[in-house]
Amino acid sequence: MKASSLISLLLFAGCSLLDPELPMGTPRKDENDNRSGSEDDSASSLKNRKDTTFYVSAITFPASYDWQRDTAYGNVACTLKVFKGAVPVLTLPAGPSSGISASPHRNHLLGSSLFTEYSDLKGTWVKKDGRSIASWPEAELLQGLLMKNGVLHTVGIEFKSHGFTYRRNGQVAMKIERGQLFGSFARDSYGPTGALYEDRGTVCFAYQTVLDGMCSVYIVRDGVSELLASSPSAEYMDVRQIEGVVAQAYNDGGSPVLKYGNNFIDIRGGESVRWSNAGLILFNGMPSVIGTYNSSSGSGFGIGSVGAVREVGSNVDYFYTDGTHYKFIDLSDPEWDYSFFFNRHCACLAGGDLAYVLTPKNPALDPYLAYRGKKIRYAMHGFLAGVSVVTEE
Repeated sequence: MKASSLISLLLFAGCSLLDPELPMGTPRKDENDNRSGSEDDSASSLKNRKDTTFYVSAITFPASYDWQRDTAYGNVACTLKVFKGAVPVLTLPAGPSSGISASPHRNHLLGSSLFTEYSDLKGTWVKKDGRSIASWPEAELLQGLLMKNGVLHTVGIEFKSHGFTYRRNGQVAMKIERGQLFGSFARDSYGPTGALYEDRGTVCFAYQTVLDGMCSVYIVRDGVSELLASSPSAEYMDVRQIEGVVAQAYNDGGSPVLKYGNNFIDIRGGESVRWSNAGLILFNGMPSVIGTYNSSSGSGFGIGSVGAVREVGSNVDYFYTDGTHYKFIDLSDPEWDYSFFFNRHCACLAGGDLAYVLTPKNPALDPYLAYRGKKIRYAMHGFLAGVSVVTEE
């Protein structure tokens, strides 16, 4: 888990359930992309496909407030904005009195829509573009959020809970008192909707439970839970449905296993390999794992697929894939090291290339969206919190 998500979770689980302070820490060293080309600051120079539109979310503050120091610990009035390219299309008051969080970890830009989550001692509220669409009396930190056919699906963990709750439009559809979800907004192998995802028209998520030393894993499809396997020795890394078939990645007896339906895929590369912090992805059309590995020939961050281990780097912070293309981010690169990049909402793939938003730590410099060597700059006192791409019909 990245340090940014750990900070968010620890702040949530402290003595107060009020909205956390702004996370200004440096994210975990964990996904590298190819950056090249000259800079052009004009919005009209951001060349991409004619049917591709970028949406960018931002949080701005009064000019007198030093948001990087955040002496008000997140409890300050601010403004949440969404841009379509360089044009502002949504402006909302944010901060405790508005019920909209200033934390980038609790604002989710999904396509052209901005979903916000907010929790305090009175409960949890979810809004879409500033309009309340669900609320409940328990204070939760969401791990997944997905809207399908007008129905809001959420899965979240409650304060001091050892489990999670799956809801539809705020109503409890499933409550697991003791269990651990696979996936979250912070997991590299999951997309912008977090632990919840859609596969072949079905809303899915997976989880595991441990009782008396026996680990059991489950897949949930449209609210129906199915037991997949139970084992006293398997250490599960990830479970998810891919192209209608359930994939399971786990270590058993010191050996890594990738089970896809009733078939087993070799992810050892012909040698002794152990994977950790690994997640399931679709890579080059095949179920694969991505994460940290240790082998007799070395260690690193890589992809295990169809009998081969592909090393992609040892200094990786974030990973992005669309099933065919993949990009990695190394935050030690000066461009990133001198800027705030809060979480994986701050980048996405468009046409196989990485689009990302960075907020320079130098307050004299403007935040910007970068794509294929071009930039759009945003004159503001605040930071960029997310980017998404929409393919127009």
